[in-house]
Amino acid sequence: MAEELGDREAFTVAFARGRRAFQPAHVEAKWARDRAANISHIKLEVALDFDAKKISGTATHRLSAITGPLDRIEFDATELEIQAVRAGAEPATFETSDGKLKISLPRALKAGEEIEIAIDYAGQPRRGLYFVGPDDGYPNKPRQAWTQGEDEDSRYWFPCYDYPNNRTTSEVIATVPEKFTAVSNGGLVGTSSNPSAKTRTFHWRHEVPHSSYLITLAAGEFAMIEERAGNTPVTYYVAPGREDDARRAFGNTPKMIQFFERVIGVPYPYAKYAQVAVSDFIFGGMENTSATTQTESTLHDARAHLDFKSDPLVAHELAHQWWGDLLTCRDWAHAWLNEGFATYFEALWCEENLGPDEFAWNVRQDREGYLDEDANHYRRPIVCNRYRHPIDLFDRHLYEKGSLVLHMLRRVTGDDLFFKSLNLYCTRHRGANVITQDLQRAFEETTGRNLDFFFDQWVYKEGHPEIEVSSSFDDKKKLLSVTVKQTHKTGDTIASAFTFAVTIALMDADGHETRHRVEVKEREQGFTFAMDKAPKAVRFDPEHDILKTLKHKRGREALETALRHAPEAIGRANAARELGNEGSPQATA
Repeated sequence: MAEELGDREAFTVAFARGRRAFQPAHVEAKWARDRAANISHIKLEVALDFDAKKISGTATHRLSAITGPLDRIEFDATELEIQAVRAGAEPATFETSDGKLKISLPRALKAGEEIEIAIDYAGQPRRGLYFVGPDDGYPNKPRQAWTQGEDEDSRYWFPCYDYPNNRTTSEVIATVPEKFTAVSNGGLVGTSSNPSAKTRTFHWRHEVPHSSYLITLAAGEFAMIEERAGNTPVTYYVAPGREDDARRAFGNTPKMIQFFERVIGVPYPYAKYAQVAVSDFIFGGMENTSATTQTESTLHDARAHLDFKSDPLVAHELAHQWWGDLLTCRDWAHAWLNEGFATYFEALWCEENLGPDEFAWNVRQDREGYLDEDANHYRRPIVCNRYRHPIDLFDRHLYEKGSLVLHMLRRVTGDDLFFKSLNLYCTRHRGANVITQDLQRAFEETTGRNLDFFFDQWVYKEGHPEIEVSSSFDDKKKLLSVTVKQTHKTGDTIASAFTFAVTIALMDADGHETRHRVEVKEREQGFTFAMDKAPKAVRFDPEHDILKTLKHKRGREALETALRHAPEAIGRANAARELGNEGSPQATA
């Protein structure tokens, strides 16, 4: 999900270093939900009433008892009118309260015994399913309906087990006005028309199990554009007249699919990949399995295309088809396995399409976004189960810091082992729920390395190293000394000293560099390098791979040397920025 992040509900807490606590002290830990049954298939037969902004129909769940005897089953159903429930062929008694539908089965199920439970219902959802259309302010707005299930809003438009740790195949049979198209997950089984009712019915079926929040329905008057990525159908649904805008916004999708297939080593796993651009979408995009919903504001004309590309959003949601959909976090505490991955693969597409300098700038922007949240709002571990609502977790720590952790892991292992590890992680857990330990095990088995230290300091603890670097040259001994200090405050929630390998680059007047790879693991650590003469510039972490803040006082000569000769654009940009901070005529020149 590409979320538009804003200020969150305020509360009174103690402040530390200008930050508030992520959550008040009274917020208790949340653990993954227990399951009484395994739901293997959901069939939704629904009709949309656009005038009344109402949905009605039947949700049928095929399920089996995990343990027996099972005589009651509970579903999430918020603000829905439950009209009848059938268990198999028999009526079942039920009650609703506090957003729950509690069903008493006619007879108890044995462990492993399967049954279908059909629930007739109706509702006018305020969340989960949104109807949009013309109003006084926007008389030309198209009439559409679209769903948004993440995090736990599917319960507002159909009764379900609304938590990510159950995976089910799904079927959506949607009846809409006759001029409308309805798009859902999986492949299109067929369509039918009812001329007397002036409706059309679309039957979609998705054969790869997924979590209930990924079930989608989008309906409206759409033009459809068809492309292919190898054998995979790729479709774009947009308001009529915006076909050229769709090609500009989504046109790289087939190349992205083939790139992700190559680097992950797992073919795109679904019957099709659709992108539906809708009005008033509440996020940037949502990665519903095989049918992403996108904000129509990502569509743009030829003039805007000179300055704006939709690739970051498109790549992010596409990456989720593997990371988040094919593999899904078991509980929201591990949601970085969805969002951190999609954010990093968004950057990887940038690297593939635009080159290493653009990639480095992309990573820099992620770093700046996380550091701003850390410095000015709050600090938390990436894996964190203390939250009031799951959406609280969808922040810069989950997206950007999660992405940066993957980037550092790539630098720790090297490209070959990094992508080999991701392939093992993906193939081993495809179609399943995952937690962070699953990712760590895949990397450790592939590389033979113990990565406890890495995941402990970057994922399970909070913060990052705050680094101060200084250097001096002993002309007599012909030795350069570089001192690295970690100055961040320590405590139980942050590593006392972060351990990481980093490059120190020594540049001469002509721009030639000698690079040294060193391991930093202490609060203060010195490194010495034999040299005939003092370098003109010392560059610490020249490719900006480590998540950190850095204080490194460098003179104008060193900055000018880096500005002229640094091989990375980001290194030259940072030298220019530091020179600009000086503000002198010489620096300006």
